[in-house]
Amino acid sequence: MATVAMLAVVTVGGAYRNDVVQAQRLASVMVTIKSDGALRHVRTAQTTVSAILKEAGVKVGPMDLVSPAADDRTFDGMRIAVVRVDEEIETVVEPLSFDTVKTFSVSIPPGSVRETRAGERGERVVAYRVRREDGRQVSRTVVSAEVTKRPVHKTVCIGSRGRYTSRGAFRSGRVLRMHATAYDPGPRSCGRYATGRTACGLRAGYGVVAVDPRVIPLGASLYIEGYGFAVAGDRGRAIKGHRIDLGYNSYREAMRFGRRSVVVHVLRK
Repeated sequence: MATVAMLAVVTVGGAYRNDVVQAQRLASVMVTIKSDGALRHVRTAQTTVSAILKEAGVKVGPMDLVSPAADDRTFDGMRIAVVRVDEEIETVVEPLSFDTVKTFSVSIPPGSVRETRAGERGERVVAYRVRREDGRQVSRTVVSAEVTKRPVHKTVCIGSRGRYTSRGAFRSGRVLRMHATAYDPGPRSCGRYATGRTACGLRAGYGVVAVDPRVIPLGASLYIEGYGFAVAGDRGRAIKGHRIDLGYNSYREAMRFGRRSVVVHVLRK
């Protein structure tokens, strides 16, 4: 009988211990922690994210990102991510490109180009604030910039001809690539009722070109590479968009030009 009683006590004691273990398991949660490129599965009775990370030995820096938030309550199956964040100031020397300044002259052959001063790149020192998350750059912000060497602009002189060379020194402003045709003042180019005058009242011929006023305003001074100085003095029904009709004094010259692509400089004083 004593043996039976002892067995009963052991049985009851074992059931008690199992109940305690079961209660402990019910009070704990299983969470997954992702940090430093690794995944860890942790069973814990801690009730906040920060307490779980501390228990797991995961240190969180002042800039690190924790998701969910550190004071969030835990639940079974929770996934916690710790993103390592660092920022640094990075200083680099960057080149500054130079511009090409174009001037025009009648002292060199029309259409020819001569370099009168070589260009030289400049330099500037730029400080960037670089932010990285888990080693990957996510932003790069300029903090300061200082020009330490100014660029030297390249200058070239373009040979010119035409009736508008005496109006003063011009510099190239807007530059357009256009499809060009040519005309002469006579009826073969302008029709049987041609008067030899343009829409602006100018005498048609070399140095007077037709344009689309929506692209180049009438009266604008131009320089057309390979042609010379001109004025936008006419418009035509077929001259739309980036098209231009170049005036010549004879039908033969106009036919010799034909059709081609040209670079047009809209000039400014």
